[in-house]
Amino acid sequence: MTYKALFFDFDYTLGSRDVYAYQLYLRAVNENSSIDDPVLKEAIVQDCMIWDQKGNESKYYVQDLLKERYGIELKYDDFSVWWDDHLWEYSCAYDDAYDTVSKLKEKGYLIGMLSNGTSEGQRLKLRNAGLEDLFDAIAVSQDIGFKKPDVRLFEHAMKLLNVTPEESVMVGDIYGRDILGAYRAGMRPVWFCVEPNMPHHADITVIHALKELLEYF
Repeated sequence: MTYKALFFDFDYTLGSRDVYAYQLYLRAVNENSSIDDPVLKEAIVQDCMIWDQKGNESKYYVQDLLKERYGIELKYDDFSVWWDDHLWEYSCAYDDAYDTVSKLKEKGYLIGMLSNGTSEGQRLKLRNAGLEDLFDAIAVSQDIGFKKPDVRLFEHAMKLLNVTPEESVMVGDIYGRDILGAYRAGMRPVWFCVEPNMPHHADITVIHALKELLEYF
């Protein structure tokens, strides 16, 4: 099979989201409390990271738990909007992201980003992480009104690069969004799973670091 394009999710695939989500939760705690005990503050931020569920949980859920557990009331007009407006400021890529994607591009592959999120926010994350110049197309859910795993977002991304499903690879970390969506769209899915001992049974390519892509493509 001759592949022409590789599409990437951003958070937890190209971007080291644990790093930048931590920084923004720390900022929120600092801006909305006078807590100076370093151990207590760290406990609060670490709880936020747990409640956040890698970005899959509503920010209002985290906001409610902060008030309930620690008495911290966030003063923002809308915490979810504030989060989307500022997360990109701390965005950073995994250490091997730029080198890996650069080498794939040198091999002749078209490179696309296929991500859920706000149009501006996801593009700013890519730019702030220093990866923007590597991408031939960017497809974000807000642009067309469909979120992964809806195959319409995957089809939209492929149209941007004028490739067929048989010519396309999707790399992502969330099985129920990235992998399932790509599979249903007829693309080759590659699961980026940072846990080396995570059990899995489906016949899907699994990598534990981005640089492992170079062994396959």
